[in-house]
Amino acid sequence: MRYREGLDLVLKGISFKIKGKQKIGVVGRTGAGKSSLTYALMRIVEPAAGTIFIDGIDISTIELNALRSQISIVPQDPVLFEGTVRDNLDPKGEFTDKEIWEVVNKAHIQDLLKTPTAKYAPSNNCQSNFFDMASRPWVEKTGLDKWVTSNGKNFSVGQRQLISLCRALLWRRPILILDEATANIDMATDKIMQQVVQAEFQSSTVITIAHRLDTIMNSDKILVVDNGRIAEYDTPSNLLAQSNSQFAKLIENMNFNKRNN
Repeated sequence: MRYREGLDLVLKGISFKIKGKQKIGVVGRTGAGKSSLTYALMRIVEPAAGTIFIDGIDISTIELNALRSQISIVPQDPVLFEGTVRDNLDPKGEFTDKEIWEVVNKAHIQDLLKTPTAKYAPSNNCQSNFFDMASRPWVEKTGLDKWVTSNGKNFSVGQRQLISLCRALLWRRPILILDEATANIDMATDKIMQQVVQAEFQSSTVITIAHRLDTIMNSDKILVVDNGRIAEYDTPSNLLAQSNSQFAKLIENMNFNKRNN
């Protein structure tokens, strides 16, 4: 796979199998090609050669909407749009408030929604929306009506991650991708996300592209990517038993950094 014609391949000779419902951790140094696997799976970038199969079906033969409707992704920098929390979690209005509150509670963001966010009250006068905003009162909303500003700037990165995880909980798709989802969040939020994924996505195939290696130690298998190729693919215990494995060295470096920080 390459990002543009004429550029070097970012994934080369990749071949591996994931069983349904398995939990896979993907690790590697920065620039190794970890996130490129996500782009290939979502068909954000088409492969230069080779085929990707899901349930025995070549994904290049599937309409994009149909393919992506089977995959939930929690990215490193989740996208939130201006509107209510309800709008962001359920933009098509497919779920009841009760169903939405259930996932809100599971993701432990119910207290977050108790804090009101103010916005201008709507106006029936179109011109007023643009020229007379200062004369309109502010309205404070809480709960599912809590207002989300553009790009979710009134929420922290960790809070946006949990809202993104709520989306995945609502949709319950067969495949969940966590693309360095815990890279920029505090340890408490990281712990919540790990607990929710472990408890609520047992019936899904989960691919975790890891920034913090301790988040993937309970994975069924570890995929080590190096320079766009698969360097290792085995259980965590088998890889750790090999002192010269790349995964063992990554863990050793992580433990060294912890001891010296």
